Amino acid sequence: MIKISTRLVILLPNIVLKFPLGRRGYLQSKNERFIWNKYKATCSLGVLHWEFLGVVCMKRYKAVSEVPNTVVVYAKSSIKEFDFDRCDLYNPKNWGKENRTYYLIDYGINKYISTLYKN
Repeated sequence: MIKISTRLVILLPNIVLKFPLGRRGYLQSKNERFIWNKYKATCSLGVLHWEFLGVVCMKRYKAVSEVPNTVVVYAKSSIKEFDFDRCDLYNPKNWGKENRTYYLIDYGINKYISTLYKN
């Protein structure tokens, strides 16, 4: 399956590849690596295998249709870079699930990158 937004996302059986389609996508990929390196032991972030020149390879998780509010609140409180108004962590498309644990699978956003999107 293929999805497109600011990055072309290719879903393979066990991994996800994200290719940036412009500056926003590139910045999101770089920020995803930064957040992973800084917080991988703190919060339930989806496993990032590698990032190179803006291309990201991550572990694939089962899609979810909703995310409990407590999970989002915990992620926002654990990762200071997500504590801003336009942070879209309430979007279930940004989360995956394995067993009973929710994982944030799209965490490239930050306050600056959110300003690059039109309202």
